[in-house]
Amino acid sequence: MTASIKDLQKQGLLQIGSECRISPHTIFVPADLRGTKLPIVIGDRCRVETGAILYGGTALDSQVVVEEYVMVGKPEYGYAIGKVYDGSAIETKIGRDAILRSRCTVYGGTGVGVNTMIGHSTLLRSHVQVGENSQIGAGLSVERDVKIGNYVRCSPLSHITSSVVMEDRVFLGAGVMTINDKSMIWKQEGIEPDLKPPYFEYGAKIGSGSTIGPGVRIGREALVGAGSNVTHDIPPFSIAYGNPAKVVGSVNSQRQTR
Repeated sequence: MTASIKDLQKQGLLQIGSECRISPHTIFVPADLRGTKLPIVIGDRCRVETGAILYGGTALDSQVVVEEYVMVGKPEYGYAIGKVYDGSAIETKIGRDAILRSRCTVYGGTGVGVNTMIGHSTLLRSHVQVGENSQIGAGLSVERDVKIGNYVRCSPLSHITSSVVMEDRVFLGAGVMTINDKSMIWKQEGIEPDLKPPYFEYGAKIGSGSTIGPGVRIGREALVGAGSNVTHDIPPFSIAYGNPAKVVGSVNSQRQTR
C-alpha cells in the first residue's frame, strides 16, 4: 500500500476489509468540495481496479467489483431543475456482489443493490436507487431521484429522466427515451417547470426505440412495441404500439393462444 493510503487509514478516513485487491492507482478523495471529510469503507474481498476514484461517504459491501476508471460517490455540484447542489459528500452504498463496469459514474447519495450490475460508461446521478439482481446496461443516463426495483433490465443507450419509478421486473429495450417535462422551461425567472415523470408498474416491458411521455403510466405487465411514441397511460396487461401508441390487444389473450 502507498503511504497516502496508510495515512488515510490512520486518520480513520479509509477502511479496507480482508482479502481485498486494491489497485495502487486507485484514487481516494475523502474531502468534499466544502472541505468536509467522510470515511470511505471497502468491505471484504472487494476488487478495485486501475484509475477508480472513490469519494467520501462511499461504502462498498463485500465482494464488490469496481472496474477501471469508475467514479463512486462523486458529490453533485451546480444547478439542476429546481435545485442547486453545493458539492457536499453524502453516503453512497454499493451492495454485496455488485459490479460497476469500467468508466461508469455513480454520484453521491446513490444506492446499488445486491448482485446488481451497472454497465460500461453509464451515469447514475444523485439519489438514484437501484434494487437487487438488476442489470443497468452500457451507456445509460439515469437522472436524479430515479427509483429502480429488483430484477429490472435496462438495455444500453437509454435515457431515464429524473424521478422515474420502475417497479420490480420491468424490462426496457435499447434506446428507450423517457420525458418528464411538457413545458421545457430552463431557468426562466418566476417560472418553475411542472415535472411529471413516467411510471412503470411491475413487469412492464418497453420495446427498443420507444419514447415514453410525461406523466404516462405503463400498467402491470403491459407490453409496448418497439419504436412506439407513448402519450397516454397504457392499462395493465395490455399490448400497445404505434405513433401515437394505441392498445391493440392484451397480454393474457396472447398467452391463451400459445
